[in-house]
Amino acid sequence: MSTASNLIRSRRSHFPKEFSGQKLPDELIHLAMENADTAPSHKLTLPWRFAVFSGETLEKLCDAMLAWYDANTPAEAVNPDKRNKIAAYKQQLSHAIGVGLHLSSKVPAWEEEAALAMAVQNLWLTMDEDPHAAGYWSTGNGTGSDAMRAVCGWDETVLHRGWFFLGHVETKRTHSQRSPIAQRVHWVP
Repeated sequence: MSTASNLIRSRRSHFPKEFSGQKLPDELIHLAMENADTAPSHKLTLPWRFAVFSGETLEKLCDAMLAWYDANTPAEAVNPDKRNKIAAYKQQLSHAIGVGLHLSSKVPAWEEEAALAMAVQNLWLTMDEDPHAAGYWSTGNGTGSDAMRAVCGWDETVLHRGWFFLGHVETKRTHSQRSPIAQRVHWVP
């Protein structure tokens, strides 16, 4: 099997609770950003926007996520486990990347959503450059809100599409449990 096939088939998500808190090299994050920027996009609209948080800005982001949860969750629905999970990000994450989408109106919106997903996949694949680097695309923590878009420094032309959390893991998972491919693919006669 080719290197590309091995890389694609071994890519896995790792949850923030699995992250050790050890920082990943900034050089790896720069490489991931460069690789994300090479994703295909129809008519070269390059619709992705990324906001990288580390150090003090990461701590402020985590505080903003917790504040957003508290402000937008009715008192009777507050889940202490969820609050603790968000509060733990400060100790677990190495970096967080705001994932945004800028629609050009030159192509259908779904094509630009697909291009954004390709850019995020390139982030994930780049994590293979380091034996302990892992990522997780979260669509929680205020995703889509004006408050989180503002934290990323984006105006109203950028749609907030989530967070790509990065962290250090001791051992990466490389296999998944999947049902047979024939359940999702058929050859048309």
